[in-house]
Amino acid sequence: MGVSLQVFFALIAFALLIIGFTVFRMDALKLSAYIWILEIVLAWGVFDLSLPKVIQASIWGNIAMWTGFLVLYSGQVFGQSFRTTGMLRVLLDTLGNVLPSKEGKALTLSSVVGSIVGAFNGFATYPITIPGLVELGATGVQAAAGYLVYFSSSIAFVSLFVAATIASSATSIPIPDIAQIMGLLSLPGVPLSTVGFFKIMGYSLKKKANILLIVLSSVANIAAIIIFTQWLKEFYILTLIFAPIFTLILFRLFRGPLSEGADEESAGAQQALVHGTSTVLKAIAPLMVGAALVILWKVPAIAKFVALAQFKLAWWGHKPVAINLLNTPGFYIFVTAACCYVFAIKKTSTGWADVKAATKRSADSLITLAFGSAMVYLMVDSGQINLLANFFTSWGASVYGVLMSGLTFLAGMSFGQGMPADLMFSAMQVGAAQKLGVSTVVLVGLAALMTMGPANPLKPSLLRFTSGLAKIKDQDGTLFRLALPWQAAQFIIIAILTVVLLSVWA
Repeated sequence: MGVSLQVFFALIAFALLIIGFTVFRMDALKLSAYIWILEIVLAWGVFDLSLPKVIQASIWGNIAMWTGFLVLYSGQVFGQSFRTTGMLRVLLDTLGNVLPSKEGKALTLSSVVGSIVGAFNGFATYPITIPGLVELGATGVQAAAGYLVYFSSSIAFVSLFVAATIASSATSIPIPDIAQIMGLLSLPGVPLSTVGFFKIMGYSLKKKANILLIVLSSVANIAAIIIFTQWLKEFYILTLIFAPIFTLILFRLFRGPLSEGADEESAGAQQALVHGTSTVLKAIAPLMVGAALVILWKVPAIAKFVALAQFKLAWWGHKPVAINLLNTPGFYIFVTAACCYVFAIKKTSTGWADVKAATKRSADSLITLAFGSAMVYLMVDSGQINLLANFFTSWGASVYGVLMSGLTFLAGMSFGQGMPADLMFSAMQVGAAQKLGVSTVVLVGLAALMTMGPANPLKPSLLRFTSGLAKIKDQDGTLFRLALPWQAAQFIIIAILTVVLLSVWA
């Protein structure tokens, strides 16, 4: 069989994923199952992988993705716990009083909640922010599209950098090094996504207060990215935890200029409840415990002790996978969720009831991830990933960087969840970097960022989900068209930066 025909078969599963999601709008769970079955046929019938190895690859793909399963499930538990213990309501009420203008309230809601909640569970932010923006006067289309665009610059860092964690498990590159590249590539997207949010929401860019809002929010988020992915990269997990802290500090320092002209426009706007200091401290206490635990675990003596819990699995000739249940994003999220009951403001359900509700809600996502992970390792073990890497590298490093930016952008848009795409394309970069003679970490950082971030607002499954939150029907195409220019601009900028980094990064 010729190389061109092999490349065609290697790409067909990926192409059908795109077609299934974008054209036929298929359910993510069903489509993932169909593609997994197709990949079994291709691996066995076309790429000569024996049936026992087909089974082994499908199982090993899920073992390699263990941290993704843990984060996905723990994130659902946290979201449920944070809501039923009354902490979310207090947080929203408190943030609603930071700035008086509708623009200030909207950006505070999106930036602070998006970061604080997103740091522990990226998916949990949408049910909070989108209805909240509608309450502030935005239309359903504006709220859904605006927040999707705004959050796209942060989504690759959510769930305590699960994207970098998965990329590291696929390549054995240290997570802080991957986070460093992700941080660099994401910097231009911060002001771009904020401006996109204002434009979609219909907020004037001629008002000085609005320009100041954009500048301060961008400075706060960029500062957090630089500090925790470039200067103190071992503390990369703290990026989205400190971004809202910096944002709130700047908003309070410049509250006067930010409030100019807000009185008449905010007249009639619902005033959020004012809670006592002790209640507010209870609401943020679990988040601070989670952040403190991350820092504490970096203390050399404690880190050495935690490392004792690590063990490795290496079945069927695969590269060993290191597992440490005490030093993974899912562990921090579970601890944070447990603390919600310790500091509970009110209890509308029990912890066990919340776990059951979260388990039921996450079942489809976990099964979808299982099919996607199995498909990825079928492509790895059958040689399809190496085949594609060799094929794309034949045009040189610069062209490869652009092609890979585009391919991972499409993958991020097409996969119902970005994690399987992250695993697949991160693994692909090891062989490609060796052949091209360029930095592996740059290509892996690109794959982790692009599959999880910039294309997120264009995912058909997410568009459908956010449409329901905004209580709009048959507007998926409208949301897609509103988000596309801003996400395409992010893609172009990242592609250019990738080419530059490939030429200068050792």
